[in-house]
Amino acid sequence: MCKQFVPQVHHLACFSAGDIDPPFFLQDSLENLVDTGKDTMKKLMIFMAMTGLISYGALAQDEVPEASKAPLKAMEILASFAGTWQVQMSYSPDDGATWQMLPAARHEVSFREKNLILTEQPMESNPNAFQSASYYSYDQYRELYRVAVMDDTWGLLDVYEGKPEGDKLILTNLKSGTFFPTGDGRWRAFKLMLDLTGDTERMLIVEKSDDGGASWQPNFKVSYTKQ
Repeated sequence: MCKQFVPQVHHLACFSAGDIDPPFFLQDSLENLVDTGKDTMKKLMIFMAMTGLISYGALAQDEVPEASKAPLKAMEILASFAGTWQVQMSYSPDDGATWQMLPAARHEVSFREKNLILTEQPMESNPNAFQSASYYSYDQYRELYRVAVMDDTWGLLDVYEGKPEGDKLILTNLKSGTFFPTGDGRWRAFKLMLDLTGDTERMLIVEKSDDGGASWQPNFKVSYTKQ
């Protein structure tokens, strides 16, 4: 049982019982823990933190479940998006005629949930700026990508769906209907066009539609520079 993937605490029992040999970089820690008898709790906590590395390594070696293979493959097109980015957003109040630059921010983009979800989140909170977090995934049954975007001002969870077109991932919220009221009785839809090329620089263009997707106009543009 000790040789299966188990929580960190169980590794301590396995090593102590002699079921498995500790790796070379833990041998001194074990000897000190057993021999000195001093500061036992402190050493135990340090040891448990170190053996956590073993647990995660064992998990990474597990075979990928069959159900996960298709979405994992599909998410590979977003692999180069992972990392730390300097993000500069600009807003156009007049359909792209002029642009207003918003405060810059740093975003962390990383894979979560066994690499099935890609998350993008601001690294620092800014009370004077509009910020949002995004969660990318792939629906293998409908063969499309889905992005959930959560903002820190209106508290809306906006849902987009779409597919790659050329070197861009293009998604809209037309199907989900998570539109934004414009104040004049209309509801505004959005289209996201994420550049899939460029390891160090890329662009996200956001277009708006007040007529249910019949026409689109530029609304936001977001430039990414990898740190």
